[in-house]
Amino acid sequence: MELNDNRSLNDNRSLKDLIIGGASGYTWDQLKYWVNSIRKSEFNGDVVLVGTDMTKETIDKLTENGIELSLYGQKQENGDVISNNNSVPHVQRFFQMWNTLNQTKNDYRYIITTDTRDVIFQNNPSHWLESNLTLHSMVCSSEGIRYKNEPWGNQNLYQAFGPYFHNMLKDEKIYNVGTIAGEARVMKSIFLLLFQLSINRPIPIVDQAVFNFITSIHPFSTETYFTSNSDSWAIQLGTTIEAVKSGSGDIGKEVLGNPSKLIEYQMKYEDVQPNIRVDGMVQTTSGNLYTIVHQWDRIPDLKRKIEELYA
Repeated sequence: MELNDNRSLNDNRSLKDLIIGGASGYTWDQLKYWVNSIRKSEFNGDVVLVGTDMTKETIDKLTENGIELSLYGQKQENGDVISNNNSVPHVQRFFQMWNTLNQTKNDYRYIITTDTRDVIFQNNPSHWLESNLTLHSMVCSSEGIRYKNEPWGNQNLYQAFGPYFHNMLKDEKIYNVGTIAGEARVMKSIFLLLFQLSINRPIPIVDQAVFNFITSIHPFSTETYFTSNSDSWAIQLGTTIEAVKSGSGDIGKEVLGNPSKLIEYQMKYEDVQPNIRVDGMVQTTSGNLYTIVHQWDRIPDLKRKIEELYA
């Protein structure tokens, strides 16, 4: 079955959009940038957070700021919620998001799911999806580098899927699982697939490897809009040159230890670099603001500006 067989059903603009994220062990001070940026973007759909290991203080602050909570775990007498699940939150969030959608009576047009601690919205995501998600059912964003050239991702892919499928995917670009969106029914299916294909693997944190595996095969390979840094959907800053120079990630650590490695990085990074403005906004080379900025905390100067903008 083609995923777009009933696409007209999602063309109804009377349906609301949804931003949904996961949080485990985060405080309000860590989540407020995500929350405040959504409000600043003038997004007018629903915002839901599935969460656990959360204090009553954080729960109250999120509720006060209009975030609908879908908490899982054991509620304590003092109002805190403690996890009672052994699954890592990177994976568990997808079950919880699927389960929340499975139980809601709301119908949605688009669903946007992002990481929460290190993601901010610069623009209303609904506007980008309305204008650009016309020939596809889902959108994701490139990290600008191939698996074989990114040490952590390459090892993670190998450990998650073994040598045969690693060999199949190692030459492909990495697409980030932390900033994806699409038609509601497609996203619901993706959440369930991500969860089911992530459990019982040799290592616990496999969500991104699983996502890249799913989107490499039909029908998702043809139904997904794979964006680059020239598109204004989302920017993955963790693999950009400013993050690498600051020592972020395995590549950044290599560069700090041996500055000549920066040239090697530049040869392997296969995308244009974003423009980080002095006011803390991040844009494409053509001057369009990215709708979503991910991993902003990996660039110290930008981190300070983001914290001022969205505190």
